[in-house]
Amino acid sequence: MGKLILFFCLFILVFSVQGQKDPALKALKKTYGKEALNAFKQDHGSLELLYYAYENGLHIIQNNGGKSIDQYPKAPQTEIVHFTDLGVKIEPFTQYFQSEVPNQLIAVISLYQLQLEFKASKNSTH
Repeated sequence: MGKLILFFCLFILVFSVQGQKDPALKALKKTYGKEALNAFKQDHGSLELLYYAYENGLHIIQNNGGKSIDQYPKAPQTEIVHFTDLGVKIEPFTQYFQSEVPNQLIAVISLYQLQLEFKASKNSTH
């Protein structure tokens, strides 16, 4: 009986740890598709960079200079938490979207910038 309880506890622990990445993976699959995710994994060795991008790929930029931001597409009027909420992929260039807040842009940072930030986060001593 004790072995059964131990097995059950281990089973729950393993699936609860895996479940933490499931929301990101589900959103990434919806945005990228299985083929593109496999290609990304092949090109970069894993999906770790995309998981990092899922949590850290958006930046808010204040348009303090008062420049026109009309050339940028408007972000959906839903809550934007992850770059996948905008329905875009990480690209070699930064992508900008108008926010609902006046004079504010949402930036999906470039692949290169994400690589730099990801590398710095791995080297961080925090």
